[in-house]
Amino acid sequence: MKSWTKRLNEFIVGILIGIAAMFPGISGAVLAVCFGIYERLIVDIAELRTKVREDWKFLVVLALGLLAGVFLSAKLLSDLMDTYRVIALFLFVGLIAGQVPTVYYMTRKNPHTHEPLTGYNWAALIAGLLIMGSMGVLSLHTGGGDYPIADDAVSAFIMFLVGIICAVSALAPGISHSTILIVIGMLNPFYSAIAEGDLVLVLPMLIGFVAGALLFAKFMKMVLRDHNRSTTLMIFGLTLGSLISLTLTSALEIVSTADILGAVLACVVGAVVSLWFVRLGLKYDIEK
Repeated sequence: MKSWTKRLNEFIVGILIGIAAMFPGISGAVLAVCFGIYERLIVDIAELRTKVREDWKFLVVLALGLLAGVFLSAKLLSDLMDTYRVIALFLFVGLIAGQVPTVYYMTRKNPHTHEPLTGYNWAALIAGLLIMGSMGVLSLHTGGGDYPIADDAVSAFIMFLVGIICAVSALAPGISHSTILIVIGMLNPFYSAIAEGDLVLVLPMLIGFVAGALLFAKFMKMVLRDHNRSTTLMIFGLTLGSLISLTLTSALEIVSTADILGAVLACVVGAVVSLWFVRLGLKYDIEK
């Protein structure tokens, strides 16, 4: 493959992952796995000092694509959440459901056999379920809604933490940062800050993202190498927990029969779109 064609492909992959990562329920890291660039990306970030010299073109082109995808999505999703909240939320539920089979596939050492789970494997799976499930319970207890954000020091610090959440979820397949942000009431402020280019909020978030990515990539590289199955099972538990939490959170928004019909349709559409994204990534990896 010619160099410019390869870079164009990497840029397009970056855009697709950036767009997908902005939708609650679609894990950008899962798509990176499907596109065959996940392990390369983790190693590059974990060993940035040495890898940046030999793989800087890949990192720069992918980063530009990711940024383009994120900014393309932010305004659209902000408007969608404001105008059609119930439909948007259940679209996201469907998007998570469509990713579940792919994340489950990652947990199997050999896809053609059924290895029994160890005690550590079960503990990791249950921990993932409990972490995301507890967020859903917390959201039900607080009644959902968006957390109030302003251009002040407290909000800037909160956005710094949001940046760390985005970095961790971006590097952990099966976790959608947008799903977590919905549950803690930060999704709309997150979308609005990016769509409006509010630097007081966006800059702390970018700093948090870079710091989180540099630290978490090393951790992710280690656990995937030394505790692969337990790690992927925890990710699977987080995915299932996300599905349960987001469904419960979204149910709070339903107030009419029309909402129910819209929710069902949106859920089906979300699952189809999610499966299409995964299939597109797998096809790219096979043909590459």
